[in-house]
Amino acid sequence: MMIQLIHIIEIAVFIVLALNIVYIVIFSFAGSFYKKTDFTSLKVNKQNKFVILIPAYQSDDVILNTVYHTLKLNYPSHLLDIVVVADQLKAQTIDRLLETPIQVVEVAFDSSTKAKSINAALSILPDNSYDYCIVLDVDNILELDFLTKINARLQANEIAIQGHRTAKNLDSTFAILDGISEEINNHVFRRGHVSLGLSSALSGSGQAIEYGFYKEAMLHIESPVEDKELEFYLIRKKIKVLFEEDALVFDEKVQNSNVFLKQRKRWIASQFFDFNAVFLEGLYNLFAKGSVDFFDKALQRILLPRVLLLGFSFFCSFLLFVPISILGTWFFVLFLLCAISYLIAVPSYFFTSNTLFAAFRLPQAFLIMVLAFFRSKGASKVFLHTQHSTLVQPESTVIKSDPHASNEQVKGVLHKFNSKK
Repeated sequence: MMIQLIHIIEIAVFIVLALNIVYIVIFSFAGSFYKKTDFTSLKVNKQNKFVILIPAYQSDDVILNTVYHTLKLNYPSHLLDIVVVADQLKAQTIDRLLETPIQVVEVAFDSSTKAKSINAALSILPDNSYDYCIVLDVDNILELDFLTKINARLQANEIAIQGHRTAKNLDSTFAILDGISEEINNHVFRRGHVSLGLSSALSGSGQAIEYGFYKEAMLHIESPVEDKELEFYLIRKKIKVLFEEDALVFDEKVQNSNVFLKQRKRWIASQFFDFNAVFLEGLYNLFAKGSVDFFDKALQRILLPRVLLLGFSFFCSFLLFVPISILGTWFFVLFLLCAISYLIAVPSYFFTSNTLFAAFRLPQAFLIMVLAFFRSKGASKVFLHTQHSTLVQPESTVIKSDPHASNEQVKGVLHKFNSKK
């Protein structure tokens, strides 16, 4: 009786791992057929006007650096506004920001979230003033030609496009592992999906969305997992998200295990938010409406994080040497398929001695992910701030401003700069 129960559990675990790994394998191989954009063949007939929103919560250490680099983008200044949403920034930081040709919105919330900051800014920015809105995390650095490339892809009034978020720093073992994880996700959930005609996943930053549509969408979103909710809002509206491989968004990767744990708690919680309702809606959309895109997005809610998937399949492979196991060999096959699909997804520049050294920290990363999994309850309902560091000191600028309108949501004012108009 006990052996039969063990076999039932073994089969159940195998089915769960097999479904996860088959999904990853399919889209990992599909990602190998992703076709990069040939910008020389694109006809650029218009230049869209962009607004870049940068929510900055207690991020005095990096926001000036981010603003400095964003101001250097190769795009006409009269077609670009940069708005920093200052949530609990120090007075001296705000003073420094006000010396630059950007806009600053000061906010104060009882419970801060990225969505609340975005909505506060959108509520006082003028309607119909922009074509597209781009949201950056406070540590993100855009490559100089980011807007030029994104604009070239948005010539037919497309609604949404995701840029290629990649590692800004690879200066620690956990930063390397985090960077690899980001690229695996890019390959599977962006290149792979676009190659098969499905919608690209959002990265949480570095995406351009049609301004009016985004403003309307965000009215319905206030949670700390706004990127996941936005994905479903887009898919419900039958909006396909594009992906641009060559439009780079450099994102700071975690430096140590403590930050890794804190960040992954939020990510795991966000992945499984409102799972029951979403998955049932996914099944309905698949069978009643034939929406593979919606069902695919719902499936992503039940996928195990990449490190857990690799770790569990590896440990289950040891059942090969357990006499009562009936699937040990097949667990080993799953592990090999998982490892191969990851290797396919990892860019060649990661194949270095530093990466090999970082690989020895995978067991630690696996244990942290297990711990994050059990501690993730409620993490999607609160804002978990990630500490960042400054890599490049910003140069000071001297363009001054005059304050303008205020709003009930906003603690301070929206500062506009006439020098850009």
